[in-house]
Amino acid sequence: MPLLNTTRGALHWIDTGHDRAAPPVLLIHGLGGDAGFWSAEQAALAARHRVLAVDLRGSGLTPGTHSPFSADALAQDLLAMLDHAGIDRVHVVGFSMGGVVAQALVSAAPTRVHSLVLAATFATPNTQSRLFLQAVGAIYRAGATPKQIFDLVLPWLFSVGFLSDPRAAPWLDYPDDAPDEQTAEDWQRLLDAMIGFDGRPRLPHIHVPTLVIAGDEDRLATPEDAQVLLDGIPGARLSMLRGGHLMNVESPDAFLSELERFFLAHAPAGG
Repeated sequence: MPLLNTTRGALHWIDTGHDRAAPPVLLIHGLGGDAGFWSAEQAALAARHRVLAVDLRGSGLTPGTHSPFSADALAQDLLAMLDHAGIDRVHVVGFSMGGVVAQALVSAAPTRVHSLVLAATFATPNTQSRLFLQAVGAIYRAGATPKQIFDLVLPWLFSVGFLSDPRAAPWLDYPDDAPDEQTAEDWQRLLDAMIGFDGRPRLPHIHVPTLVIAGDEDRLATPEDAQVLLDGIPGARLSMLRGGHLMNVESPDAFLSELERFFLAHAPAGG
């Protein structure tokens, strides 16, 4: 579990599959998550790839800073991490807020990106998502505990009916022992970074192979949001999976299969 000290503070990530021949993969989690969000995908992808799953600034074991967060600043953290790890180019996978950061990363350093996967995300929050994020922030500032926030957000993460599915059981209980450096201030800074992001002007300038993955019942990053990404990014391809916001949980095999096929199709010669 490397820890890099940068000018903006420490940065933590999980690094696996060092001896793999295929190009590295960078996994970027969403709001309220951490590197552990990717445990299933990281374990599977590490059979062929070196895989780095990061704790974004103010998440997991990466402490926040006193300065405002932005997608661009979070992307600069990741570029510093890649430099430290000796990695020139990666396949980038961003989920929800991680997709916002991924858009900022490829915009800042397109030559560092083999391919881009934008999952359950948007170019800018739709009205419903914006209001939802603002409400969550207000409740957190009012003193709600992480457990209370978790219980509030949970129904928004899955499709109708999935919460009664036995597969949902591991997701129904808040992990009280989860390592977390996140404070209410960090949460608000991350919320502000998401709410204030508008990547639409950047989309036509993304010229790396791009896969957009959406859940057909996602209310936070809707299929319409996915279409904005698809229309804006030259040559982007869409994969619509069954599920809500966490479609990787509801359709794990399909999600992983999409990643593996996409990486294989866009591996560099000899990679």
